[in-house]
Amino acid sequence: MRAKTEIDADIAHIEYAKSLLDDQCKALKAERDLLREDNYIKDKANKRLAEFFRDKGLFIVSIHSGERTKDHYSLAKQMWRSREVLLPFIKKLSSNKAQSFEHEVDNTNKTIIINLCDVMSKQGWLTFECVKNKLEVTPTLKGTQKYFLSGAWAEEVTLYLLDKTLKTFAKTKSVGHMLFWDIKLKFIDSDKTGDHDMQLDLVAEVGDHFYIFEAKSGYVLSIDKWVDRTRLFDNEKCRFITCTADDKLKPLIFRPFRLFALPTLEEQFLEMLTDDFKEQTPAKAEKR
Repeated sequence: MRAKTEIDADIAHIEYAKSLLDDQCKALKAERDLLREDNYIKDKANKRLAEFFRDKGLFIVSIHSGERTKDHYSLAKQMWRSREVLLPFIKKLSSNKAQSFEHEVDNTNKTIIINLCDVMSKQGWLTFECVKNKLEVTPTLKGTQKYFLSGAWAEEVTLYLLDKTLKTFAKTKSVGHMLFWDIKLKFIDSDKTGDHDMQLDLVAEVGDHFYIFEAKSGYVLSIDKWVDRTRLFDNEKCRFITCTADDKLKPLIFRPFRLFALPTLEEQFLEMLTDDFKEQTPAKAEKR
């Protein structure tokens, strides 16, 4: 049998060789990931945003833009337009544990809730029956539907409000814009095994500025993430903004971090854009 010192020496040699291979593997992964990053930079639609993230040591793993998923997007807009009536019902629907439940309605909100239930019924989210002033609701929710109702609707609403605001702003200033959502990012030197290190809800690219939005439907604002991402992204041409459905929170309390409330998002964002682009050329009037 070999001596313990001899075995220890062999183990040390193997561990050293393994550390060299690990370093080489890490370098190769970083080189591969740089090539993946370059693919987005070569894409004209994503080029400026990909370059922005590259300067922060990140590359894009996946990104979405253009046409939004119509069913969820339309449903979120319907919910938001009558939010005082519909959001309490949505909360009850998403948190329900029983096979079915009853929901009280009155003559002022009955049509609004029934219209929403009609849409959800056609999409296979629930079945319902209305008897006088009571709705008997039987949910048939699947995973993505539960996720949407439990809070992901806020991202859809934020996108809707940003789109409206940018179209309004475009009438006053000659500045191009694009909207991106569900942006997954990875640090170039990441040693994590997951497919991404960070996910951003929404990014508005306006001219040479970027506005990054984190959408929250409830009261938990994830302050640690808010602070870290503000430090990483926020500069003279980039803003990191947390959006909440709770308009009772006072933005001044959270300064220097930015808080927008969904009910006032259009007003707050338009004011920010107007200030950031006050030197920009006015938009040309449309010919009649």
